Amino acid sequence: MAMVNNKAQCFTCNKDKITYPCKGCLKEFCLNHLTEHQQILNEELNHIINDYDQFKQTINEQKQNSQNPQNHSLIKQIDQWETNSIEIIQEKAQKCRKIVAKSSETFIHDIEKKFNDLCEQIKQIHAENEFNETNLIYLKNQLIKMTEELNNPSNMSIQQNSQTFINDISIISSEISKFNKWKQNGITVAGGNGEGQKLNQLNRPFGVFVDEKKNIFIADFFNHRIVEWKYNAKQG
Repeated sequence: MAMVNNKAQCFTCNKDKITYPCKGCLKEFCLNHLTEHQQILNEELNHIINDYDQFKQTINEQKQNSQNPQNHSLIKQIDQWETNSIEIIQEKAQKCRKIVAKSSETFIHDIEKKFNDLCEQIKQIHAENEFNETNLIYLKNQLIKMTEELNNPSNMSIQQNSQTFINDISIISSEISKFNKWKQNGITVAGGNGEGQKLNQLNRPFGVFVDEKKNIFIADFFNHRIVEWKYNAKQG
């Protein structure tokens, strides 16, 4: 009776020997190389275990960082962004405060000038003792108008720009001309011939209107009249 031949070629040494299969890789190894193959697998397993341990340590570190977010790099970037944004907002707010303060000072100065002019008119009327109901109504209305203007200034407002994440604010002023510099030399367009009642004279003019044809209408206060001056005319 012949002996059963159970030899096969070893995957490692390539010799015909009694071999044992590896169920993982489905390869045949002789006894010596099977042991060697098993050791290699054990080493790979140990590497995997080490990798898992390192990953677990990383998770623990991340957990600690989540409990103390100040150590997170993104949190530090957010903190820096917050600091920079606050500085920008504070700087913008300070500029707007200066604009408001300057504009308020100019506004009060203009109201005071109007008031002083009105006081001079009242003094002159009282001294000359020449006035009527129209003068009194006019003076009273002017005082009411200045009071309303002083209590309800409408020349400024705040405009917010919602297009950016940090809302930008700016001061919108309707009194642009107050910040302009006027020419030192002007041109007389009406009057200019001394104080009087003639058609080429005025006496305390208080209001001026120019129509689309450049004709000038003047409230000649102390002469109790409205005078029209045509464009380039020498008299009203």
